[in-house]
This record gives sequence, C-alpha cells and structure tokens, in this order.
Amino acid sequence: MRGAVSGGMGLGLHELGLGDSFDAVYGSSAGALNGLWLLSGRAEDGVPTWTDAELGKIVMDKKRIVGPRPIVDMKTVIEEHYERISPGLFQAALDAETEFHPIATDIETGQAVDLHPGIRDRDSLVLALRSTSTLPLIGGPPVEMDGRHYLDAGLSAAIPFRAAIEGGATHLLVLRSRKAGDVATDPSGLGGRLTTRMLGRISPAVREGYLTRGRREGEDEAFLARHDVENGLSPSILQVRPDPDSPVPSRLESNLDVVRAGLESGRVAVHRCFDAFGA
Repeated sequence: MRGAVSGGMGLGLHELGLGDSFDAVYGSSAGALNGLWLLSGRAEDGVPTWTDAELGKIVMDKKRIVGPRPIVDMKTVIEEHYERISPGLFQAALDAETEFHPIATDIETGQAVDLHPGIRDRDSLVLALRSTSTLPLIGGPPVEMDGRHYLDAGLSAAIPFRAAIEGGATHLLVLRSRKAGDVATDPSGLGGRLTTRMLGRISPAVREGYLTRGRREGEDEAFLARHDVENGLSPSILQVRPDPDSPVPSRLESNLDVVRAGLESGRVAVHRCFDAFGA
C-alpha cells in the first residue's frame, strides 16, 4: 500500500504531460504496477484505485489468513479487475513506445531479474506483473514465467535503479515512496526469526535475500545520496521523495485516509520538483 505514494508521483507526471517522455520505465512491486498505468497513458484510471475501498478489500484481507486465497491477492486484481477499470489497458502498455521493465526476484538465485525480454503478449505481461508484485508468504505461491519462479522484487531490488543503469540509462528519475531517513533494516526479533524460517522453506536464496535486504538497500541509499550532492556524476540521477512531514502508508496499511494522503503527497512532490525546474 506504500505504493500509493509512487502512484501519486506517476499521476503527477501524467498531469504535467510527461508520461510519455521516458525511454523506459523500471519498476519493482507496486512501483511496476504504477509504471504500467503511467506508460500506457492510463494513470488517471489506475492511480485512484489505491483509494478504492471495494478494490482494497479484494487486494488485501487479513481474515484470509485462513482459507485458500492469499491475504494479498494480486492475481485476482491484475487478471480480473485491471481491464475492467481501464478497457484495453494491457494492449495499450504493449503498444507504448516506452519500454516496460518490471523487476522480480528469482527464487532459485535470490537475484533481481528484469522481465522485459519475456514480455511478448498480454499473457506474458500479466505474468510479469504478478511476478513483480507477489509478496512472499502472504501473496500466494511464486509465479512461474518461462520456466522460472518469481516473487516480489522488494526482496532483491526495492529501488530498481541498478537495472536501469545496467540497461544503459544515462539519466534517471527515481520515484521514492520512502521519506528521507526512512530506511529498510535487516530483520530482528521473534517476527524476523519466524519469517526467516518460513522463507527458508521457499528457498535458501529467498531467505538470504530477506536477511540481507537492509544492508543492500543501505548501499543503494548511499549510492543515490552521493548523486544528490555531487555534481557531474554519471549517470545523472534525480530523486523525488514525499515531504518529510507527509504521511506514508505502511506496507499493509488498511486506513484509506492514510493511503489517500500518501498518494496526494507523492503527486504534490512531483509538481514541486518540476516547478523548481520551471517545468
């Protein structure tokens, strides 16, 4: 649900007429879903769904801890509701000049994988969207695509800028759902130990990714922070973050007022950023 913030940022880019100004969109988890709405030209259709109470119940219901459906059910939302919300969405994304690069975690290696090469048609696009956004344990089993199995990209590349750099990007706009100073940490306490044990049942690589996520994201933050303060570095990177005083939804936020405020904080952050450049 924290993805509402980057969703608001995508909506802000759309409002500024910049939605089709990018060679490629790279996204992890909810960021990839927001990227889909942006590059397809459908941000006004899709981003407001973050605050749709009825759809929210379909996405997440903690009561489903008992039963066949996962607590966070992205499969149903993507396969059954996305094109009801915006008919022709998937074809619009496939036809877009902007390349779409959803990132997912390969459960056998624990590494981040760019799924762009495997997107050929509607079905493979849907699988890629599910792969990047299927949360471990509470989101259902790993998603199979082209013989590999994937889970949410947050385990391996929550901020997927490195994939963009590896792809040859020279100028990056990085949309951040976390406020400055809000950083991921390695797991601790009883909850961390239990989660680690359960993830180990999926694969040792997924378990290791969870254990080292805080350290790896810390390295990413340090890299991006250097580009914030030093001129002339390559690639050129501009980060957009929500205001320090703005509310940011938690990953499993159920208070839609908080989600709505987080979305608006992202939208405002983009407008302020580009206003500063005279856009």
